[in-house]
Parts: sequence; structure tokens; C-alpha cells
Amino acid sequence: MVKITQLDDKSATTAWSPIQRCADVIALGTKDSGGIGFEDTGSSLDLYDLNMSGGGKSPTLLGSVKTESRFSSVSWSPATLGDLYPMGLLAGGMENGVVHIWNPENIIHKKPSLITSFQKHASGPVKALKFNPLNPTQLASGGSDGRVFIVDLKEHDNIYMPCEGSHQTAQITSLAWNTQVAHIVASASADGTVAVWDLKTKKAWCELRCEAAGQAVADVEWNPSEGLHLLTASADDRNPVIKLWDLRSSTSMPLATLAGHAKGILSMGWCPHDEHLLLSCGKDNRTILWDLFQLQPIADVPNDDEAKQAAEAAAAAASSSQEMFAGGGLASNQQRRYDVQWSPIKRGVALTCSLDRKVQAHSILGLSSQSGRPPKWMRPSSSVSCGFGGAVVSCVSTDRYIRMKTFVEQPELARLSRDFEAILESTDVVAYCHERATNTADIGEAQLWSFMQIIFDPNARHQLLGMLGFDPEKIAEKANSYTVDEATDGVEKLSMNGKSGGMTAGTEEMVKKALMVGNFEAAVECCFRTGNLADALLLASCGGVELWQKTQERYFEAQSGKKSYLPLVSAVTQNALKDLVQNSKPSDWKETLAILATYGTAEEFPALCVELGDILEQAGDDRNASLCFMCSMNLGRAGKFWRQQLESVNKEKGSMDLAALHEYVVKVSVFLKAVGPSTALEAEDAELFSKYASKLAEQGLFATAAKYSKGLSEEGKILRDRLYRSKASASCLAAMGGVAPEFPFALADVKKSRVQPAKQVNTKQYRSQTSNQSSSAYSQTSNGYSQHSYAQQNAAPVPAAGLTPQSNTSGELPAGWIALQDPSSGQTYYANQTTGEVTWDRPQAAPVLAPMPAPAAPVEQQQAPRQQASSSTGRPNKLVSKYGDGFVTSASHPELASQYGNVGTSNPYGGARSGIASVAARPARAPISGTLDPNRIPELSPELQPIKECFLGVIDALKACSLGGGDKRLLNESEKGVAVLLKRLALGDISPDITSKVLQMTEFFTTYEFASVQSILTDLVSNEWRDNKDWLKGIKALVQLARKTWNR
Repeated sequence: MVKITQLDDKSATTAWSPIQRCADVIALGTKDSGGIGFEDTGSSLDLYDLNMSGGGKSPTLLGSVKTESRFSSVSWSPATLGDLYPMGLLAGGMENGVVHIWNPENIIHKKPSLITSFQKHASGPVKALKFNPLNPTQLASGGSDGRVFIVDLKEHDNIYMPCEGSHQTAQITSLAWNTQVAHIVASASADGTVAVWDLKTKKAWCELRCEAAGQAVADVEWNPSEGLHLLTASADDRNPVIKLWDLRSSTSMPLATLAGHAKGILSMGWCPHDEHLLLSCGKDNRTILWDLFQLQPIADVPNDDEAKQAAEAAAAAASSSQEMFAGGGLASNQQRRYDVQWSPIKRGVALTCSLDRKVQAHSILGLSSQSGRPPKWMRPSSSVSCGFGGAVVSCVSTDRYIRMKTFVEQPELARLSRDFEAILESTDVVAYCHERATNTADIGEAQLWSFMQIIFDPNARHQLLGMLGFDPEKIAEKANSYTVDEATDGVEKLSMNGKSGGMTAGTEEMVKKALMVGNFEAAVECCFRTGNLADALLLASCGGVELWQKTQERYFEAQSGKKSYLPLVSAVTQNALKDLVQNSKPSDWKETLAILATYGTAEEFPALCVELGDILEQAGDDRNASLCFMCSMNLGRAGKFWRQQLESVNKEKGSMDLAALHEYVVKVSVFLKAVGPSTALEAEDAELFSKYASKLAEQGLFATAAKYSKGLSEEGKILRDRLYRSKASASCLAAMGGVAPEFPFALADVKKSRVQPAKQVNTKQYRSQTSNQSSSAYSQTSNGYSQHSYAQQNAAPVPAAGLTPQSNTSGELPAGWIALQDPSSGQTYYANQTTGEVTWDRPQAAPVLAPMPAPAAPVEQQQAPRQQASSSTGRPNKLVSKYGDGFVTSASHPELASQYGNVGTSNPYGGARSGIASVAARPARAPISGTLDPNRIPELSPELQPIKECFLGVIDALKACSLGGGDKRLLNESEKGVAVLLKRLALGDISPDITSKVLQMTEFFTTYEFASVQSILTDLVSNEWRDNKDWLKGIKALVQLARKTWNR
């Protein structure tokens, strides 16, 4: 606790300014006169600026006004009456029974400030004076005559009592306006009673007999946030307690009692910014800060500096003239505080007045932290949490709704992904590749997408020749029209030395003789020696295969260096394409690839393309090497260059470039469509796909992410599992091929902790502790208050933990569950291999329901007695008569809704109506059970999954709300309707038109557009009721309950 500032030599009653711009200003109505001795020269009303945010400046007197009588009470209202009074209204209750109203703005500017005065109390001081916080022009005053008067400052002559002819018998000590209901005011009296007045009905709503006869109630305060909770403080030195009352429960017995003061309580203040904090001061010189949630004191507010107190005590002991007082009560009581008030604007700041004529302002932030929880104003007024898939959950402390949104962190990536998926679904892949090849300005990318397009062509090799610049049709046309510079008639004569000439007569005779004896080999040799190579080739073709091959080899060996086309012919005729590739130049890769496309067989073509790609890789031409690998349909080798491109972009950017990652995934995905989806990705490719899937999941694209989540690392497995268990579980499962991913975590062996023996309780210590605890006769835990209840004290004993549970071990475990042995205790526990759930209780399989020949009405009839029996143990249906006016609502009393509300519908016609001809009915549909079993919810197709998720989510949310009896019946009806709807959808028993309308309803449900939901429901009820009433009735109840609970 920190003392902020102090006013000395001021015995006064105080009030804080409720105006935001004047938050540091207080009003002091002095309690003593300014005369000497026993002279009464009146009093004064002073306005001080405490300068709490002024950097250590002392309080400043802003203005003052003299009065003819001393002050008993002061109250400040924020009412400006249309800016007529910018600083509100200031009221003072005087010792002579008069109530004055001032304009504080004029007091500061030293102008005439008294607005009006009235005197209604017969005699004595006006001890209590309070403005209504909900109706700031309404003022309540309480005097020593036991009367309470209400005046509305808009009508000065309209002064009345809350209940004519009825008032309390002793002096009014305190007044408190209800913080939630403007027409409720409570008055505390010196006779030990507190009256709660209802100004609307002009009668007492209730009377609390708080103290024994003759003992005063010192103060009364309403809960700042709960209109039915009230605090009363006792001035009795024999029983100095604070009592907490819950007017919903009892007006004769308090909800809880706070005991901490040793003598009577003088004043208390309930913190307007945090309902769990309370300040009280008493005759025992203590000012206590309370924690109302724990019903315990947090700490004492120190009276003054301890060193100063010790010095004053020593001085008092040394003074003989003060001996009587030092040994008596004045010295010990001089710092007793008689008033505490919280600032209505400055959070955590309180004002105290003490008998040593000091007015002090304190900050309680340091003390309040000792309660173990921060003050309410230091807690966030809103909360936000980010979840999987870009989900952002937010809430506001003043709102009862939780808002769930999907935040797209990378909108460009999400757009690219959606566009690509849409193209794959609606456009031919070949057309997409053609578009990419023609629309890109990068020559290398254009060539890549052209190759990608060719891969999908049935005549891919023929198309590849054209793409490489070797169009077969154009080449044939050119060859047929080609002319040489020197043409000869007949076959050109070739010689070994390059000279041409004819065959001599001797040569002809020699060849002729060799042929006559059948020696073709000698004839060919003769031709080679004489330079007649053409004749040698012709004769070799007639001399057998072996001679033909030898002649060809000899010819190619002699002429390859002179004619560039001959190595090609040699490779083709001798089936030596591999040698051709190995001896090819990297710069001529297109010609080599064209030869392979023309002459290579289907079996050898992929390997030859890989070999050509290896040569290009060694030469540093990775881009063209990847094209060769693409021709070989080798994803691992082709994707290597794409990965290098991605790494280069990432290195240049300094982080993962999502657009480049998307482009990489697009290339691999399109290539996979050509080679087949069963092709396994390389480990590096799979991890990049997982990173891409993770980024898509962060944008909320769960189904698309599941499609690309292919990594085998631990992160990849966790991602697939999270996608499988996400809100789009059905879509993700379909994208994964209908196979659920493996659970990525190992089940741990759980050790059950042994029960420690209870420690012996010191009876004496226990009694001393319990003597300071609350003495509430009954207990409840609502609104954060905790105390011991009679029901808990008489509850049946609970078996100690660690005993062997008795469970039915017969039968098989449900799917996914296994039984394990705890090595420490020997007990059996159960683990779910799918969800990771661990339990000591044996899981039970969902019962298999046999088909019933009739609807489930008999089951409800059997359950009805059980429900009636269980309801008989709850609260009675009728409330006490004193709760019967408008101050009690059915919102806080479900029994009122059950007693008077229209919570159900009935059929006015018990059977067939007379006078109506009976018509032959259509064959009756087999009855469908309306039981909603969470373990047996039917599976729907992915496009119908939103219906299941929406309606089941709404039902779960409604179950978490506090519902009355009528609303619970509506919820039961809703569950039956949703169960029937889901089962009929699973059976395909509902028309597509109706299904489409139900899907529209779910979309409007998620955006709280209940008017649109009701419009669709009305259309269905009007046109489709006859065939769908079995579920429409429940959906109608669900919409009605949702609108009532969440309608904005």
C-alpha cells in the first residue's frame, strides 16, 4: 500500500469527483467549526485537487464556500443537466437536517454556487446522502428520524418517501443505490435492520435483520456487478463482522460472514472496478483489504510510517502532562479511520479519513497483489488465442460471445493455391502447361513447360522432335527438293584416296571370276582395293550378314571423318546409340536428344536420356539436363534443378519464398500427373511438400494441405495427424486417400501416484484458525464466493484414492483401446492408441441398438418417472412470495420459466377429427431413432459435413449455457431433430433441394444471421412439412433456442 498524498488538519466527510477530467478532485465537508473553543461558527465546503498525477505536487485548494452548519455527509453526482453544470452536482447533508445542492464549477470560480436547499427531516443530522449512479439526478437522504427521502433534482418540489407511512425506527446510518436496478435503494439503520426499497412499487422489497436489537448497522454496500448481492457492516464491538447477503436465496440468513475486526466497524467500501476487493475500517484502528472470493483479509492498510509512530509513542511516554492520555485510549486511537471511499475513476485508489484530522489517498495495487490474483482492471479486457490453421479465437470481458475467425497471414499464397487447385479441377493439364509456356517471358521456363506439355501427348517423341527444331515433315520436304552443284548419271565412283574413277576391264574380269566361284568376300576386297566402294557395298549385301557387317564397318571407318552424318548412320545401323551419346558434344544436346527420340527403343530411351542429362550436368548445364531427365520421366533427377532454383531464391531473400515454393510444388504436381500419382517422392521433395502443406494449413486451407502433406519426418506426421483431427476432418481424410494417418506419438506408461498418509491436524491450531473464518450456515459456489456447506459436511465418505477399482472386465474393449499393467500398483489401466487418452476406468463399447418396431415414445415414458424423481430432489417449483415482483426474473430462476413459460407444444387433437374423410396413406417410412449418440454419429459425404459440424456445434454450445427448464426441453427436442436429420442424410433420404437449403441455414448459423435462418426454416416448414416433420420440428426448436441465447 502506497500513500499517494495527504491533507492535514482536516476533520471532514468526503466525496470523490465522478467527472473524468476532474478525477483528482475531492470535496471536503468539514465536521468542526472554525471557531475557538466551543463557539460554533459554521463550517465550509472545500474542493481540493490532490494532484496525484502531478509528479509529487502537494494538494491544491481550488475553492471553498462557508455554511451555517457543520457537515454530516457529502455526495457528488455526474449529472450535468445538459451541460448546465459541467462538474456535476454536489450535495451536502448538514447537522441541522438541511440538504444543500451546490454547483462545484461556480465554487471554483468564486461565483454564487448554491442551487437549492430543502429540509424534510424532523430533527438531527442528515447522516446518509447518496446520488443514484444509474439516475444521477436522483438523490436519497437519510436522517436521524429514521426516514428516507428521495428527490429528483429535475423537479425540486417532488420529494417523497420510498414507502409512505412506513419507515425505520432509528437513525439512518447509510444509504446505497443498487448498481444494476435504478429503482432499488437500501438504507441501514441504527436499530440493526437494512431496508431494501422499491421506488417503482412504493414499498419495501424486503427487510434484513442484520444485528441484534439495539446494535447499529454501520454501513451497507451493493455488489458493483451483481444486483442481488449486498454487504452490511456491524458496529457492535461484540460481533464486528461483515455479512454478505444473496437476496435470491435468503433474507434471514447471510450467504457468508467476514470476521477480522476486533471492534465495531465504522465504514466500508466495495471496489467499483473489482468486485473481489473490499476495504473496511473499524474501532480497532485497523483498515483491512478483503478478498471476497476467498472471504479472507488480504492485508492491513498501515496507518502511518512505523518509525514515526515509534517516535510519537516515545514522546508521549516522556511527557508527564500526557501521561493520562498515553496510558489511556486517546493516544492509541488517534489514528482511527472512520471513513473509506474508492475513487470512481482512478482504479485502485482509495481515500481515508481519520480522527487525527488527516485525509489520505492510497494506492492498493501492492496489497491487492497479495491475494494471488491481479486486480480486475489489470486483467485484459479482451483475450485472443491463435490456434491451428490460422484460427483466431477472441473474446471481450463484457461480451458473452466467443468469436472464431480464420486469419490468412499469406493471402497471396492462399490465392495462388486456390487458383491452381481450381485450374486442376476445371481445366485440362495440357492446356494449363500450354498457357504457362506461351505466357512466360523467361525462355528457360517456357522451354520447361513446353517439355511438360509434350510429356502428356500420346505421340510424345514425335512432338519432341518438333520442339527441338527437327520437324520430320519439313525435313522430308526439303530433302525431296534439294539439288547439288554437280550431279552425275549413275553411282559416283569412290576411291580410298578420295579420287574418283571408273572400274577397269581387268578389275571387272577379276570381280566376275570371284563371283562365278561364289567368293563374294574376294570380290568385295577387289572393289575396296580399286576404290569402287559403292560396288563393294552392293556386292556385300548379297554375300551374307557377316560380310555385310564387316563391309559396313570398314566403310564407316574409312569415311566417318569426311562425312558428319556417317557416325549417326553407324550408330543406328550398328545399334550403338549409347556410344553415340557418350561421344556427343554437350552443345549438340538437342541433336542427340532428337536422335534418341527417333531411333531409341521404348526400353532404352529413358536410360539414354538420363545418360545425356548426366553429361550436361557435368558440363554445368543443369537447366537443359533437367529437360533430359523430364524426358526420361525421372522425377528425382528432374526435380533436383527445381530444388536448386528454390534454394537460390530463398538464399537471395534470406527466408523461405512462398511464391517460389508454390511454383516448385506446381511443377512437381503437374509432373506427377504425367508419371502417375503412385510415384514416390524423394525425401527432400516430400519435406518441401510438407512445408508447403504447413503454410497452407496456416491459411486455413486444410483439405489442400492434407493433399500435399507427404513428409515422413516427425513434423510431417504431426501435421497429418492435426489435419486429420481438424474441423475439416472428413475433407482431409478424403484428400489423404481415405486412410487415416498413423498416430505420431508414443503412448507413455502412466505411473499412478500413491496416496500420502494424512498429516495429524493440531486441534488447537485448527480451532484458532476456524474462529476467524466465515460462519455461513449454508454454502454455494456461484459468483466466485466459497464457503463450507452443510451438505458437504454431511456428505458420504469418499473412498480413498489408490484402492483397486471394481470394474466389469468381461467382454472386449472398444476399437483402439488396449489394457496395460501399472508396475507400481499392479492395477490395470487403459490407453487409446488413436487419441492418446489414458484412463483407469474400463471403457465401455457403445451399445448396439436393435431396430424397434415403434417410435421411442415408450422409452421416454420410462424415463419420465426417473426425471420426475430427480427433479424432486432439486429446488421447489414455487418461490417464496416475497420474490414475486419484477425484481426477480426467470433468467435467474429457471423454476419460474418452468412454471409460467410456454416451454412446449401439444396437439389439440388427440385422435382423428370427426367429419374428415380418411385417405389411403402412403406406405409408412421405417421409423428413425431420435437418439443422438456421440459415439455413433453417422458419417456424411464431405459436401454435407458442414451440416453435421454446425448443428452438433450449436448443441454443444447450448449445453454449456445456463438453461432454464423450458429451454432444456427445447434442447432435448433439438437433439432428436438433429439426430433424425443426420441419419436421413446418411441414408440419402432427403432431396437435394432440401439439402441445399439446410446447407444455406448452416452458413447463416455461423455468422449469427438468425433472420435468414428463420426465413429458410419457414419456407421448409410451409412446403416440406409432411415428409420431413420428424426432423423439422427439432430444427425449429434449435433455431428458437439459438435466437433466444445469441441473438444480437
